[in-house]
Amino acid sequence: MKKLAVLAAIALSTAPTANAGEFSLGLVTSYSPAVYKGLDSDVVPFPMIGYEGKHLYLRGTGGGIRLRPAGSPLNVIGFLQYDPRTLKPGDSDDLDIQKLDEREPGVLGGVTLQAVNQAGVFQFSVGSDVTGDHYGLYSEVTWKKPFINGRYGFIPEVGYAYNSDKLNNHLYGVSSAEAERTRFDAFDAGWSGKLFVGASSYMHITKAIRITGSLRYTKLDDELADSPIVKTENALSGTLGVAYVF
Repeated sequence: MKKLAVLAAIALSTAPTANAGEFSLGLVTSYSPAVYKGLDSDVVPFPMIGYEGKHLYLRGTGGGIRLRPAGSPLNVIGFLQYDPRTLKPGDSDDLDIQKLDEREPGVLGGVTLQAVNQAGVFQFSVGSDVTGDHYGLYSEVTWKKPFINGRYGFIPEVGYAYNSDKLNNHLYGVSSAEAERTRFDAFDAGWSGKLFVGASSYMHITKAIRITGSLRYTKLDDELADSPIVKTENALSGTLGVAYVF
């Protein structure tokens, strides 16, 4: 699931800290643990492009349009986001993983309901694959609490993501055809999800140069962790980046 930690970091570090009309350009390096058997952990450099407008925002490989201005107590946000989660069987050292079908990346589109108050930022999102690769559905509920002190900021986050059977089978399932040519039993992932807890931070070295970092812990539900192709149910990912703010 390469670059997943990068997308999480962009979403965490850009939204609560950017000023309206702000552009940023930088580079993030992410550490992502292996999700599938036979694959190694991954360190990936990734460009980060950000724009925060009154209604429009762009963050890396995604963007959206707010119905109301940024920072409104209640908002509705339409979004599109590149989903980099993929499985390239040839990258695995496991001979049976190599016989699986490739899982292609996609694009998720949907709507977020957002509430901002003194307790933090609460979001509920629903979306679907819009590329036609699997037509899976997903939903996510998230709480963030920005702690901002001038040039410094810290943003804890906790949430839960819930996927449909089509999306989960795309990521974790084993079809009957795949089972016939491997040691794996057929596996129907069903509807299930994952818990995540994370935090991001930033520090302005100068007015224009900002350093960002993040950590995220993810735990798959037992229904997904039982997949015969999954390496571990727990994952700790992290990022470190630098951006120039215009």
